Parts: sequence; C-alpha cells; structure tokens
Amino acid sequence: MSKQEKNSLFEEDAFRPVPQKERHSWWKTSFIWAGSSICVPTIMVGALMIKGLSFFEMVLAVIIGTLLLSVVFCLQGMEGTDTGLPTVVLARSAFGREGAGIIISFILATTLICWTGSDCQIAGESFIQILTLNNIHWNREATIIVLGIIMLTVSILGEKIISKLNIIAVPALILLCIYGMVTCLQDMSFADLIKASPVEPISLAEGVAMVFGMQAVGSTISPDYHRFCRDRKGSCLAAVVGIIPYCLFLFIAGSVMGAATGESDISVLIAKLGLPIIGLIILVLATWTTMACDAYTGGLAITSLLHLSGRRRAVATAVAGIVGILLAVFGIMNYFTNFLDLMASCIPPVAGVMITDYWLLRHGKVEDWKERPGFHWKGIICLVCGVLAALFLPFGFSTINGILVSGVLYFLTMKLAAGDASR
Repeated sequence: MSKQEKNSLFEEDAFRPVPQKERHSWWKTSFIWAGSSICVPTIMVGALMIKGLSFFEMVLAVIIGTLLLSVVFCLQGMEGTDTGLPTVVLARSAFGREGAGIIISFILATTLICWTGSDCQIAGESFIQILTLNNIHWNREATIIVLGIIMLTVSILGEKIISKLNIIAVPALILLCIYGMVTCLQDMSFADLIKASPVEPISLAEGVAMVFGMQAVGSTISPDYHRFCRDRKGSCLAAVVGIIPYCLFLFIAGSVMGAATGESDISVLIAKLGLPIIGLIILVLATWTTMACDAYTGGLAITSLLHLSGRRRAVATAVAGIVGILLAVFGIMNYFTNFLDLMASCIPPVAGVMITDYWLLRHGKVEDWKERPGFHWKGIICLVCGVLAALFLPFGFSTINGILVSGVLYFLTMKLAAGDASR
C-alpha cells in the first residue's frame, strides 16, 4: 500500500479483505458498539421498561438480552475477522453473489437508509423541542438538514473515523448520563426506584425481546466492523465489552431518568430534568454515534446493490445519508414505522443463515469459505421462512425466532439436499 493510501482519511476499498497490517486493537471496535448502544432509543426503552418491570427484573432482562446478543455478535463478527470482508460480501456464500448483491443488499440498504432518516429526525425534532421549551425557535427543516450533514461527514470518511468519534463521544456520554442520574436521584432515592411497582406490567420475556431487538440488526452487520479486528479473541472481546456493560448502564440510566420524570419521550424527559444544554449534548452525541453506523453500512449495501467498486463506498454512503436526511425532513417516522419494523424483521434471519453456513457447514474454516455464483435459492428460501417466523410465531422472542428458524432450516436443507456445504 502506498504512503498516500495509508495517510488518506477515506477508507480506500471497502470490499477488499482487510490485511493484518491495517487492523487495530479490539477496544477500538468495542467503542463503535458502545457508541451504537449509547443512543436515544436505548434511553427511551429503559424509561419504558421501568414502567413494566421491577428494577431487578429490568436488570435481569438486560443481562439475558445482551448475553444472547453477544452470541450472535461473536459468531457473525468472527466471520468478518477471519475473512476481512464486510457483511454484503460474506453473504455471497450463503445467498449467492447475485442473491447477496440484490436481495440482501436491498434489505440492508433500505432499512439502514430509513434508520438514518429516523436518527436524523429524532435528533432534529428533539433538538427543536428542547429549544422551544426554552423560548428559542429554530426552523425545523433547516435544523434537521444541518445536523444531518454534520453527522453524515463521519460516515463518509469510514470505519477509522467512526471509531475515533466513539472514543471521544462514549466517555462524554457516560459522564453526562451519570450527571443526569445524579440530578434525578436528588428528588428520588435509589431505594424508591428499587421498591417501585410496575404501572404497566410486561413479562420478563417481553423485556428480553425489547433488549435483543435494540441491537439485533447490529449483530447481523457486525462483520462490517469486526473485519478490522486482529483475531477471533479480539473480535469476541469487542462484542462483549462493547455491548453488555454499556447497554446495562444505559437501560439503568433511562430507567432512573424515566422514573424520576414519568416520561419516556427524550426531549420532554430532558426538559423536565432542567438540563437543556447537557441534554442537547447528550442528544446530538448519542444520535451521531448511531447514525454514523447506519449510514456507513447503508453505503456498503448500496455499493453492493449497484455493483459499484469498493472504492466508491464513500460516494454511496453520501448518497445514503442524503436520502436519509431528506426522509427525515419529510417526517419518515410519521409514516413508515410499520415498514421499518417489517424491514428490521428481515435482517436478523440473515444472520441465522450466514452463521449456519460458516460455522456448521464450513466448520468455521476460512479456507472453506467461498462465494457461490448467481442466486442460492436454498439460503434465500430459508431466509424468507425466518422472516415469516419472526413476524408470525406467537411464542418466544420474534428476532430470536427468526434467527433460529432460518438457521435450522438452512442446515437441514443443505444436509438433505447434498450433505455438502460446497454444493
């Protein structure tokens, strides 16, 4: 690699295997997942969960949910570490080159562009609402566009800059959330929080499903970031350290602030705490770290979908981000919530098929990994079955159902059809 490439801010070629000399320590990847975990929806879900579960039930639900997530993160992430390849390329083994390039890339691109818009809308409208509550009035559309462009810049530059953003943002977010909790606990003791009874009871299983659902998509696309880890051990550490402690902390922070204010809407919650400046910083940083990952992976998916060179990833990410910002301006969250839920149900079953293909059929051996040509219909049909299971099975956890059904069916289908993963 030339000196110019090494010093470039931009990621040079997103689809080539990442060589060992360009990989980094696992803790940098863990900060990416920490930043993704420390987001506005996590705080809001924490505030909602404390209304439905006791404090200790909520903690148990978070521990179970994040442990289950860590299994998927580790298995998917190690595929990326072994091969050095992103999710849309790895998927060629299980779904075929065209299947991954069209079907999987379309699902990822559509979902993550819409989520980029959702992130941007949450940030912009919450920002405006907090300002309005303090008698400051800004134009909605202009605020969303300006915030969106600022946040998009990091995604365009690539994984290394996303990692650096999170190294700065995560400690700041932790300190700010601690400050918010301390402020809340001045009016309500921790003992009161522990003793509080749920006002809208939910089951422990529902709580686990809420936690797992928060990062189910992230676990599926983890190869996009774990391909930069040096080895399998580091890949697993990045997942476990980046997910479990930060999710637990954020859900507790959300529960404390939600219990103190009786609110789960982040902008109203922050306003009731009387922390407008601190609240705005939390809001922007928390959304920025999440949007950076959504737009980056959305760009990878567009690059694959349009059969572009990996060197065009930055341009594709810019397009994904701009479309997301425009969707935010038009209020995507007001119209497409059910569509986003549907698309989110399509992604975790992708992990079920990919994990089975690599770990059970190819025995986790990188030398046995190879892409299939065209469409691999066995993998695609099992994916569809997993999506249907996630949407319609009346028991269990929807996202976990999708992963298990797609994975088990793929294993049985491949064994019955050929008994050989290479066919």
